[in-house]
Amino acid sequence: MLLDDIINLATNNQQSITVLLRKCLVLAHHLKNERLKVWANKELDGYSRGDNLPPYRLLSIVAKGNFSGSFGQQLRNWPIPAVLLEEEDRKWATTCHLIHGISAYEDLSKADDGSVQSPWDPNIVLYYQKRISNQGFYLISAWQEIATSGIVAMLDSVRNRVLNMALEIQTEIGDNDKDLKKISPEESKRVDQTVITHIYGGNVYMSTGQSNMTASTVLREQRNIVAGDWEHLSQVLRSAGVSEPDLDELSAASQQDGKKLGPKVKEWIVKAGPKVLSGGVKMGAAVGQAVLSEYLKQYFGLTG
Repeated sequence: MLLDDIINLATNNQQSITVLLRKCLVLAHHLKNERLKVWANKELDGYSRGDNLPPYRLLSIVAKGNFSGSFGQQLRNWPIPAVLLEEEDRKWATTCHLIHGISAYEDLSKADDGSVQSPWDPNIVLYYQKRISNQGFYLISAWQEIATSGIVAMLDSVRNRVLNMALEIQTEIGDNDKDLKKISPEESKRVDQTVITHIYGGNVYMSTGQSNMTASTVLREQRNIVAGDWEHLSQVLRSAGVSEPDLDELSAASQQDGKKLGPKVKEWIVKAGPKVLSGGVKMGAAVGQAVLSEYLKQYFGLTG
């Protein structure tokens, strides 16, 4: 039975998560559940850099670098505090985005030294080469140091989500493969909610449809943005479906407007508004723009 296979794979840490996710794909096709199919494919193939990553794929990290001085002197493996970086670049010293397919992290989780390294973008290293000099030593390379335990925790999160989903579907529908292929419309709705609850943790990260939600409905549930806190704003916008490239554009627009809600930021709101998600579905452009406007008013200290 397919559900029994999934449960057995999920409860055994020695079994491959890649195989487990492929079984989830089969289950998604049996159930005709698009959310589960999209999630399993993303986990198997990897996420795009513009995707809004699920929280278990965001890890806190320590940034380190090598510095070079005169006469061939070097400082190696020195920590790089996030406070030394500009606001929009601090993610390089705080957070690792695990975007690759799950099989890559299964291999990395077996690293013997307790950590793995993810190098900084060379352009970022070059930009900060002299901006974060250390007593006459200049940055020549930098990386994110990722604890293996964090990768293991991410893999366990995938297992646990699949296990809880499979157990609930088994309780609701049964474990007969024929029953899975012939579920009623009402059962299909319950399965979809089960996927949202256990796989997505209540928040869907990819859009699968349209919504007629109003701005007031969304704003009643919004989180307050700490004025001037770029990391907080970025986190909230990511959860609303704003991609990393869009965040970069917002940062540039804010700089051009003198860190105010000026014309460039307003242009960005108009452009990004149609992309905003709530509960995993896209809102209308006007609703999305209203939500973004409110978030940015809070960020720029224009409400309260």
